[in-house]
Amino acid sequence: MLPRRSFIVAAALAAAPLAVPFAARAQGSLVDIRLVDRDGRQPLALHPHRGSVWVAGRPGARYAVRMSNRTGQRLLVVLSVDGVNAVTGETAGTGQAGYVLAPWQTTEITGWRKSLTEAAAFYFTALPDSYAARTDRPDNVGVIGAAIFRERAPAALSAAPVAP
Repeated sequence: MLPRRSFIVAAALAAAPLAVPFAARAQGSLVDIRLVDRDGRQPLALHPHRGSVWVAGRPGARYAVRMSNRTGQRLLVVLSVDGVNAVTGETAGTGQAGYVLAPWQTTEITGWRKSLTEAAAFYFTALPDSYAARTDRPDNVGVIGAAIFRERAPAALSAAPVAP
């Protein structure tokens, strides 16, 4: 059986001032995801509009994706920004590498992983300057996505008698 999944996806818009639609958090969701201004350390305001919730950013401003596990179990979050997996740099897909969040853990992802110690920063920019567009993947610029997987409990092992 596949683990239960929950998706948070947003549509795209690249304009000045930059606005990124961001899916509203569902009641009882597994992970709370917010965009955070890296300079002011504050979550960016959410703006509902026509059934979606948007986040506005200043061009050039750096941001982080804050993820908070709202459960008492470990979760895997496969995070993408602009349609690019934040860990691998591959075009996003649900079966890819992600971040494991411990029960109740909160973490901030500041950019696409370049190595274990270095990340290419997330920042608000116009479509032509985006990382995804510069790597010929402009279709999902402005999209913040997450596929969330519950940890599958290991099968119980039975103790078999040991022959003398």
